[in-house]
Amino acid sequence: MKFQGFNIQLITLALGASLVTAGLATTSAYGFVKITSPAKGQHVPAGNILISGTSSSNATNHCTVSVIINGVKPYQQATSTGKKGPNDYSNWTFAATPKYSTIKEGINKITAKYSCPPPNVNLTKFYSVNVTGLAAKGQPTPPTPTNPAKATGTAFPPSLPSVNPSIVNESKHSKILKGSK
Repeated sequence: MKFQGFNIQLITLALGASLVTAGLATTSAYGFVKITSPAKGQHVPAGNILISGTSSSNATNHCTVSVIINGVKPYQQATSTGKKGPNDYSNWTFAATPKYSTIKEGINKITAKYSCPPPNVNLTKFYSVNVTGLAAKGQPTPPTPTNPAKATGTAFPPSLPSVNPSIVNESKHSKILKGSK
């Protein structure tokens, strides 16, 4: 009995190796897609952004990658940047611009979709990251006075009382300092 199980494992291993050698078994059957930039949880400036990633696509399996931001449909086709030509989505990019959608302030969900059409393989995989859009850091604006009509030209706001000069008597203070020597 042990030998039968062993023989089946060898046959499976040999068949798998033969398929790989023949080019019939590819990673597209187990397809994957991943967003590599921006990273999960990253803080990014609100507005335009370049999204990039990888997938199990190659130049011959006809699989593509598309991207959606914050659920704004339809999915937008990514640009293949793989080394084996325009159909190689093993590496890809997508530029988010106002023409489609951009990163907004707060939490944003970016989803990449990996699609392989029939008849070869009918496969769809997804990968999402959440990023936080931050407002662009600009020049700080000075605070505006609450009532600009009452500007006094002093360093103190007009609502603060001025010091009464009769309260301060330097001669008394001078005598105390002189007497303590």
